[in-house]
Amino acid sequence: MSRIQARAAFLVVSLLVGLVFASSSLPAGEPHSDASQADIQLSPALMDLLRAEMREISGGMQAISLSLATADWLSIQETSGKIRDSYIMKKTLTPAQKEELKHALPERFKHLDGAFHQRANKLAEAAANRDPEAAIFQYSRMIENCVNCHSVYAQSRFTGFSSEKPPQHDHH
Repeated sequence: MSRIQARAAFLVVSLLVGLVFASSSLPAGEPHSDASQADIQLSPALMDLLRAEMREISGGMQAISLSLATADWLSIQETSGKIRDSYIMKKTLTPAQKEELKHALPERFKHLDGAFHQRANKLAEAAANRDPEAAIFQYSRMIENCVNCHSVYAQSRFTGFSSEKPPQHDHH
């Protein structure tokens, strides 16, 4: 990949990430009810595991962004493979925690999570093929999944997704 192509890829990734994070609404055709607007309630131990998983995914997504901009295909493959396989959750859950997740997680959350991990697999494949266009596309769709999930299930953590308007300041 030439320097111009690398710069173009970096700009595309940066724009996609900025546009996706600037949007706080779900795409058309994916309505959500007020009942689904609550944060997920899990036991403290399971919430700790979920938060640790999310931190690992966040770091991985940031690393992938830089790797896309520099055409570091091996790093993209490795990192997206770790995301696909889950960093922590699948490796450390007890049978009781697996049962808790099965019953506590809403079906839409499970769908979004499954789609996210499938996209990570597709990103790994695109990186293996050294296909920057497909890799950028899969990465952007992963970010879209993050936004869709956080805007429904993590509004208290990511308050920018809240439908509440900030108070207006009166500057007299």
